[in-house]
Amino acid sequence: MLASFGCTYIEIGKYFGCSEKVIRERFRTEYEQGREEMKLSLRQLQWKNASQGNTALLIFLGKNYLNQTDKSQVDHTNNLELVLKEAGFQGNPMDDQADNQQREIVENGGVRTDSATA
Repeated sequence: MLASFGCTYIEIGKYFGCSEKVIRERFRTEYEQGREEMKLSLRQLQWKNASQGNTALLIFLGKNYLNQTDKSQVDHTNNLELVLKEAGFQGNPMDDQADNQQREIVENGGVRTDSATA
């Protein structure tokens, strides 16, 4: 009965004035049955609340039973070009002009010169 309320072996042992080991060894089957009854009751309450519009439970059940997620897909296909543009590189990073610009900036210790901006 106590296990069906979520009590642990230790809590049940303290209630009856014996060790956790006694409960674990002598009453394992009853304990496991009580835990399963607790899970069943909890699931019934969750489904009932979810069907009544409890948004948090609907989200929880969707994630756990339908593999739904909050994560969104991110498209990284143009990410390198955007990063290079933000760093001051213009044009296609794969063409010779961009390569020359990058080389010149690196050779000048990261400082842009007039020819690097052309």
